[in-house]
Amino acid sequence: MKLTKIVATIGPASDSEEMIAKLIEQGVNVFRFNFKHNTKTWHDQRIKLVKKVSHRLGVPVGTLIDLQGPEIRVRLDRDQIAVHRGQKIEFGTPAFTVSHPQILPQLKTGQIFLADDGYLHFTLHRKGNALWLESHHKGILKNNKSFNIPDTHLDLPILSARDFDGIELANNNEMSFIALSFVRSAKDIEALRREMRKRHLQSRIIAKIENSRAIANLDKIIAASDGVMVARGDLGVELPMEQVPYYQKIIIAKTVAVGKPVITATQMLQTMVDQAQPTRAEVSDVANATYDLSDAVMLSGETAAGRHPLAAVQTMAKTVSYNECRFSHDTRRRFAYRLDSLADTICEAAYDLYLSLQKRSVKIAGFLVFTHSGQTAATVARYRPVVPVYGFVPNLQISQRLSLHFGVMPFIQTRALVKAEVTRKEVQDAVQILLNKQLIKKGDALIVVHGDYWTVKGGTSTVKLLVV
Repeated sequence: MKLTKIVATIGPASDSEEMIAKLIEQGVNVFRFNFKHNTKTWHDQRIKLVKKVSHRLGVPVGTLIDLQGPEIRVRLDRDQIAVHRGQKIEFGTPAFTVSHPQILPQLKTGQIFLADDGYLHFTLHRKGNALWLESHHKGILKNNKSFNIPDTHLDLPILSARDFDGIELANNNEMSFIALSFVRSAKDIEALRREMRKRHLQSRIIAKIENSRAIANLDKIIAASDGVMVARGDLGVELPMEQVPYYQKIIIAKTVAVGKPVITATQMLQTMVDQAQPTRAEVSDVANATYDLSDAVMLSGETAAGRHPLAAVQTMAKTVSYNECRFSHDTRRRFAYRLDSLADTICEAAYDLYLSLQKRSVKIAGFLVFTHSGQTAATVARYRPVVPVYGFVPNLQISQRLSLHFGVMPFIQTRALVKAEVTRKEVQDAVQILLNKQLIKKGDALIVVHGDYWTVKGGTSTVKLLVV
């Protein structure tokens, strides 16, 4: 059973009802909607379609909208233009400008522009108010592609006008996650959260780490957000690319330590945009993300616009499921987990029991966790036991939020909305559900974790061993 979650980006290659169903069946846990592309109506229709298919299949699937933030993008008056080495192109005009034209007065001669994740390089020249870009390469510059200016701090608002449309879309569709691009500090997260509070929006915020300012403020960003994405495309442009593997490990380790979900993203199986098979190096990259103990790995163009979206998901699922269980050990040797509450201590005790039984060759089929908010299941999962965490939660929204946490398989238990004791019968009923779904069998051992009462936040108090 796959424990590492898969995030797949929706696009023209994957937006039919039939394809969405196949992707879920092959292991997609969260669908990403890249709001930098397509119309609000396009996204709204496909978010509803994902929810419809998820309901039909009876599989809780998360939805994530990716906002642009202060990211700079190419704006052309056509789909694309051909550029040649040494060519000088007029810039800052209706024919060729950027998504944030207010930065144009701040630009200086000699600044380097990198388009499309570094595919094309330009040098800026300025004479008065006249601007032009000199190309270092021959290639095709496409509309709406990324446009990075490394080592340049520009005064831009964290939310663009289009981002407010994205927030409204997330609110109307009760989306599980909102990813914010080009986060620079915890203040950016707080600004988004204020806008969400105005709308009573309960989505979880995923901070995308993709520039040097975010690296400098990493600890505070992790503390302010609900999860993190290692956005290696822009990160590898904003920083020297040889530094990206190191920071990938640092970002993942810091996020896992506090029990928040972390996604490793960008170009994981890039060859499969066109080819039916990945390179061996790409498979190794996906496996390495599981060794780093990422909660999730992400597909972008591979599923959005690629020729083989289903094969890409199948490849990723096979790779993570094989590799995630190869190095089973006490993760406390790698991560300095904080124990901030009694509930945290109880979850660690459950993990201690799991390790102790493993040493005695007692096969544990999983953790059975009863949780009102989902936090107990997430806290157990941060230790990365290589067995499922079956989380019984009160509603669909919480089950969808858990879709991003390593190893957590959520089930809805409506009694969790009532302030009542977690009874022996409820444990038995949950076990029966797992038996009926053939997730466990008679004779299996489960570690049960819960509080005395369903709705008491932080009330986790019980750990016990149950043999089915």
